[in-house]
Order: sequence, then structure tokens, then C-alpha cells
Amino acid sequence: MSLPAPIKFRISEGDHFAFNKLMLGRSLKFLKLGLLLVFPYVALSVVLNGLLERPIFGDLMPLAAGVFAGGVFAIAMFAPLKSRARKVYRESASLQEEMTLIFQDDGFTIEQPSGLWRVHWRQLVRWDENRDIFIVFPNRLLAIIFPKHNVSDDVVDFMREQMKKSGLPRPWKLRK
Repeated sequence: MSLPAPIKFRISEGDHFAFNKLMLGRSLKFLKLGLLLVFPYVALSVVLNGLLERPIFGDLMPLAAGVFAGGVFAIAMFAPLKSRARKVYRESASLQEEMTLIFQDDGFTIEQPSGLWRVHWRQLVRWDENRDIFIVFPNRLLAIIFPKHNVSDDVVDFMREQMKKSGLPRPWKLRK
């Protein structure tokens, strides 16, 4: 298998925001599940209260309060996200440096003025992506961001395949 040629790239403030947005969305997936559970509960409550000829709104008030609280929580988390991501990006000089991605048979190296990363595919614990970025995780909290506008589709496909071959079959699946 031939390895992709070295690639120079730079992470932008927008790429860093896309990363933070994706991670927050993944972290708050329980809110989505909660909202999916609301609909069967409402339907069941309406049917049972209708059969028992009881007022419907009494049983739905705690649910409405929970949905409202969940909505406020989600808004409180997402509203300051862009400014927080901007501040972290601007405080991190190494994020703003030009980087060179060099592939080897068992992993890759990232060279930049502030240092060098050497990563083996089998040591990565997770990967993820959206339309803007491809991310690999050396541990649960540390991520290496590859902006798709700087890294070709062929390189992203190669990295995705390497992650699958190393035992991580799909995005966000944690290595055990």
C-alpha cells in the first residue's frame, strides 16, 4: 500500500469551533434520547387520562417542566460555545502553527515549530468526523484535528481505513 504524501495544514478558529461543537453534541446525546422518550410518554398519558376521564394537563406538567429545564440546559451549554472555543484557540499558540502530516506504515507524525507528535494507529482510542473536520483521539480528552478543507478526501479516506483496521470500526466508538 502506498502512503499519502506529506501534507501541510493549519487549524483555523472555525475548525476549532467545529471540533467543540461536535464534542458538545456527542456529550449531550442523552438530551436527544430524553426528547425521544417524551413523545411515547405524552401519547400514553393522553390515552390513559382519556380512558380514565381525568384532566390531561395535570400529568403533563412535570414533563413540561423537565423539557423546559432540558432546553434551558442545552441553550446554556451551546450559547457561549463559540466564544469559549475562540478564547481557547487564541490562547493556544501551537494550534495556530502550520503543521506537516507525515504518514508511516504504523501511524503518522505531525511536525510543527513547537514540537513533534508521533502517533501509532493502534494507540488511538477513538475517532470522529463531520463535514468540516476529521479527529483522532490519543486519549478520551485529547484530540488531533485535521481540517478537511486542508486535507484531501483521499487522505481522510486513508485515515478512516487505518482507524478501522486498527480496531475502531466506526466514529465515536471507544477502544476497549
